[in-house]
Amino acid sequence: MTLQGNIPVIPTPFLNGEVEFAGFDRLLERTIDALDGYVVCGSTGEAPALTKEERIAIVRYLARRMPAGKELVVGLGHTCLQEAVEIGAAARESGVRFALVPSPYYFPNSLNMVTEYLGQLAEKSGLELVFYDNPVTTKTHYTAGDLLRLAADVPQVKAVKMTDHHFDKVRELKRSSALTVFGGDDIVCFRMFGAGVDGNMIIAPIIYPEAFRDCWSLYRAGRREESFRLFSQTILPFIHQFGPGDEIPTTKALFQRLGIFSSAETRLPLLPATPERVSEIELGYRAGLSSHAV
Repeated sequence: MTLQGNIPVIPTPFLNGEVEFAGFDRLLERTIDALDGYVVCGSTGEAPALTKEERIAIVRYLARRMPAGKELVVGLGHTCLQEAVEIGAAARESGVRFALVPSPYYFPNSLNMVTEYLGQLAEKSGLELVFYDNPVTTKTHYTAGDLLRLAADVPQVKAVKMTDHHFDKVRELKRSSALTVFGGDDIVCFRMFGAGVDGNMIIAPIIYPEAFRDCWSLYRAGRREESFRLFSQTILPFIHQFGPGDEIPTTKALFQRLGIFSSAETRLPLLPATPERVSEIELGYRAGLSSHAV
């Protein structure tokens, strides 16, 4: 099976400083029917603030709850290869097939460094990889040619999540390879549709699961204007208020207001969303919700 479709990145619920597993249950109950899976323990899941043991416990917990035909993708962003392998191996033992992996943080990466790192991670964990091309956070920039070479040198790289806003990179990857490409940034998601992505690893599908599924299905069926109308009425108001930079605390605050999470807790160094930002997010959410209901 090829990994594709709407596989949103999800935050990790906390309650009194601990992972609140019941929050995951409520999130799945509310959204799973309209989605193709989830990315867990990624950057949106505050993976850098989770212990290795917590990351393993989360992926095992959610792997047991994935219905047939739904994919769980484990985030393996890490600067410690050994711990990344241990998390990945535990995920593989739980039935997970794919890991989302960015360039290691902090280091001034070269293509050869990242190729060696990914190759060892894939070999030792037994997972296939979605490479996360995110130049803003990793400070590492890739051309389409770099990504094609990376996939050629590490055959386990089957897909790319593209946060880079160079849409021609998406088009080149689709023309020149069999790689699956996922849109990776909410604020340009519809333009990513047009560039030819095979799916979306962003937050919006977890906010409006049915509307986003319908928008995606319409576009894929060639009904572009209908898709854009639905996107503009329902999803765009939320994305406009969402903006970049504080996606994790604002999403958690919204989930608390909706009764999905018991708290809006984040872990340091992240801080909770301010009351002003929560108000903005709720305004965007309600606008989109009322439009879809009509």
